[in-house]
Amino acid sequence: MTARRTLHLTGTRAPHRTARPAAAVLAEFAPAPDGGLPGAACVGVDTDLFFPDPAEIGERAARWAERRARMICAGCPVRLMCLAQALERREPHGIVGGLNAAERASIRRSQQRARVGGGR
Repeated sequence: MTARRTLHLTGTRAPHRTARPAAAVLAEFAPAPDGGLPGAACVGVDTDLFFPDPAEIGERAARWAERRARMICAGCPVRLMCLAQALERREPHGIVGGLNAAERASIRRSQQRARVGGGR
């Protein structure tokens, strides 16, 4: 008969909790008078990443740029304010607020239906 080897792993039951800070710090973010969003994760990042041109750089590189832009937006503390501004000004291109133009258009359509239909 062969012996069965058991692997004993150490750690916590919920490892995702170990990475959280002990205390949450709330900060208030407000748009600047010029319309910019101080504290945005994209400050200083090349804008070509958020507005890739597939005709210029190729389809594969444009998809990769979009993915990287979404990753930057995902960790941004002002992402929802950025998205709200993009929806308000009907931004027609690029990744803004973590969404592309088609996704933002879909949100605008559903908001329009909610206003007209009374939230059905």
